Amino acid sequence: MNPRLTIVMPLKGRHLFTFRCLWHANELRLPYRFLLADGLAHEEVSRRLKDSRSIFPHLDIEYVRYPDDTDYSRFWAKMADAYARVRTPYVMNMDNDDFAGRCGIERAIDFLEDNPDFICSRGRSVDFSVSSWSGGAYGRLCGKFNRLATNHKYKDVTAATPAERLREGGLCHAVYSAVFRTEAAALIWREIAEINFSELMLQENFVALRALTLGKVHMDKKTVSKYPQMHTGISHELVRNWASHLLRSRFTTDAQAMIRCLASTAGTGAASAAATAEDVRAILENHYNGYLFAIYGVPARIKSMIRQKWPRLANTVQTRPRISIWRERAELYSRLKKADASAEDIRHVREDLAAIERALSPEAFAEYAGRLLPLVKVQGGREWLYV
Repeated sequence: MNPRLTIVMPLKGRHLFTFRCLWHANELRLPYRFLLADGLAHEEVSRRLKDSRSIFPHLDIEYVRYPDDTDYSRFWAKMADAYARVRTPYVMNMDNDDFAGRCGIERAIDFLEDNPDFICSRGRSVDFSVSSWSGGAYGRLCGKFNRLATNHKYKDVTAATPAERLREGGLCHAVYSAVFRTEAAALIWREIAEINFSELMLQENFVALRALTLGKVHMDKKTVSKYPQMHTGISHELVRNWASHLLRSRFTTDAQAMIRCLASTAGTGAASAAATAEDVRAILENHYNGYLFAIYGVPARIKSMIRQKWPRLANTVQTRPRISIWRERAELYSRLKKADASAEDIRHVREDLAAIERALSPEAFAEYAGRLLPLVKVQGGREWLYV
């Protein structure tokens, strides 16, 4: 059967995370196409991924090697090209430290097929972290769950017009990981490449807001479609000196370009476009007020001081075994029940978590990493992540 969905996975090093993710997908025999967009290729890893059928026989993988992601312009161009290659009717973005939730993805696809006025759909995200091997060279690839967290504030956005949807939905970054209609996602990434944002934060904001101008958004609280791992990302970090950043970056120029694009696509006529532009400014202003508090608020300052003065202590706190994990797991099931999830829905989530725990086990690590370990260069215990 032809797959209904393509999972676009941008790669930039961290090869063992890629093999862990694909090992998990292969074990579950996920019926999707995986498009691996590699922006930091390693010759031997590239060779093995091109011949992926011999390693992951149950997966449909297309591996595309791009020029190195030396700047954001190349990354945007890579992603725009990758989305242009998608031939399935639906597409979603996933990082190599994420795990897919099949039931949530299938429900999202089914919903979009039955509701043509919706542009994207998704289930919950359940973020997890692991208590990794203390001092081990392989970071947070293996270990037991030590945290599970989900956002319960997801909501549908169903207003009739683009301008009304922007006001109703605001800035919800959960949209970024939704299942999209392919034409819409490809359009958004083409526009990102044309605007050529100077940083990830603005690009993520643009995806969330541009989706609202293209159609309605569905958030299914009864299922889980994605399980991202915490503390392993290589995305943007908080800019501590915000004033210096504004004076020395293209931030405000890029923000105005984003506002113009959204206003021109959501507004009808000059007056309407001007009103929409002001609405978008208010949305962004509210978001960046929270961002500034995250940088300069007292709790953030205390955490920053601890990380800078005692980095090993901070890492130990993040990766320590936590006995409260059982309570967080129970809370997840409780939230699903409150959202009217069926017993079968909850069973699927239990099975997802069990499958992820298998992928985090030393036995799975030995299986998917064994073929790559001769390539790994361990310096200071972490460098292997980026070779």
